[in-house]
Amino acid sequence: MLDLDGDVCPDGIRALENLIASGFCASAEYCQTIPSTNTQALLAIRESKLDDSILPRCYLADEQTAGRGRHGRSWISDEGTLTFSLVVSRSIDDLKQIQFLPLAVGLGIARLIEFEFAPVQAKLKWPNDVNVGGGKVAGVLLETTAESPDMTVIGVGINVSSDPSLEDNQLGITTRSLTQIAGRRISRYEILGPLVESIITAMNESLVSPANFVQEFRDRCLLTGREITFRHRDAEKTGLCQGIADDGTLLVKTPEGTQVVSSGETRLVRFVKP
Repeated sequence: MLDLDGDVCPDGIRALENLIASGFCASAEYCQTIPSTNTQALLAIRESKLDDSILPRCYLADEQTAGRGRHGRSWISDEGTLTFSLVVSRSIDDLKQIQFLPLAVGLGIARLIEFEFAPVQAKLKWPNDVNVGGGKVAGVLLETTAESPDMTVIGVGINVSSDPSLEDNQLGITTRSLTQIAGRRISRYEILGPLVESIITAMNESLVSPANFVQEFRDRCLLTGREITFRHRDAEKTGLCQGIADDGTLLVKTPEGTQVVSSGETRLVRFVKP
């Protein structure tokens, strides 16, 4: 089932039709312009318009005018950016599913980039930012609602041929695009299908073979062995990242001892030479 709204791109339609035909998505909604694909998906959940029979469901937009990053930051995208959301079902009683889901999304994106643009190597900034060549190329925002906590909205933003602006960016985040990395022009919808397939495959593998999944994430971890800042119990702390635990949490050595970070944002400490 594919719902269309507006004069959308034929390449996007074909990509969604192929995803539905392959079984990686059960349904999709495609809009020409939308404030936020995550907002659209959350609204559908709150209005009880979704059930397991049409999940996973993809929400795609040619233009997103009020996209959101983590911690309320705005994400403004253009025709050179691929932005979409997936609604998936998960067991809220399975802690492994809850902890592994954000990591699996990042790993799926990293795998796709390395496969499509070899010999590029993608790194993961826990839990799911994807970095290539020293810059952020993809970001992920996971959201749920109290009405249906067993449904998760996965918002994905990929810099394909341009670098979208992160409004009020005071963190000095460096961005890269796939076009810069590959050295050739890339159409955003040529990677949509393979990207969704890679994400869903990684999600499934995280539950079937968790040890291999965690080790693959460790091999790509950008933070291990580096000084980072993170939030713990509403306080910002600094410590040395020791790596990823078997349950997917982040281990950070601080003066108070090793802290286990299970959620939130982490940042590399950048030292300025005198």
